[in-house]
Order: sequence, then structure tokens, then C-alpha cells
Amino acid sequence: MNKDASNEFISGDWLFARLPGWVQDILCPEQKEAIYTAANPLERDPHPVDLRLSIPLFRRHYFLTLVGGEEKRSAERRAHERHQYPLRRLVHFFFFLGIGALIYVIVLFVLALQSPGGGT
Repeated sequence: MNKDASNEFISGDWLFARLPGWVQDILCPEQKEAIYTAANPLERDPHPVDLRLSIPLFRRHYFLTLVGGEEKRSAERRAHERHQYPLRRLVHFFFFLGIGALIYVIVLFVLALQSPGGGT
């Protein structure tokens, strides 16, 4: 995201930039204000844990986002999402299994360097 696009997102104008001109023309000022208020990311409560990483890998950039905090979704919405995306649970399992394996390998490497005769 370039600097102008980033400023547009922060100011809340990102949604209006994506709307066709004819849609913007039929909205009255009160409707535009309501849409702006609803879509403005700065109006939301921040998550207690909000980790966002951009990882350059093989000439491409991948992102990893970890957010955490109090659950605010309803039980019905959670049940709907659980049934709508059943494979995501399996993908998440393998993702965390891979992260755990990576941490395990790093710890073993550090322990090997710390043991007598391991590093040199």
C-alpha cells in the first residue's frame, strides 16, 4: 500500500474511493456520514493483542496477522462461521503444528550450541 492509499485508509475515505460515482451521487450527506462512521477503522476498539507482520519470501510478500482479545461475536455467528469454513480448522491445525515444529527446531539448535563441544 503506497503512502497516499495508506492515508486514504486511515482517513476512512477508502470505502468511498471504491464506490462507483453514481452510488456516491445518490447518497445524501447523512447517509455518507453514517457509512463513514460505520466503516472507519479508527472508531473500533483496538484488540489487546494485535501483531501484524509482513514477511518477504521468494520475491513475494506474505502477511501474518495475530489478533486476540475478548470474543464479541455472537454464538450464532461463531457456529455459522465454524460450519461455513470447516477446512479452515484443519489448515489452522497444520499451521500451528508447523510453527510448533519450527520453535522446537530452534530450541534444539540453541541447546546444541549451549552444550559442551556443541558450538565449537
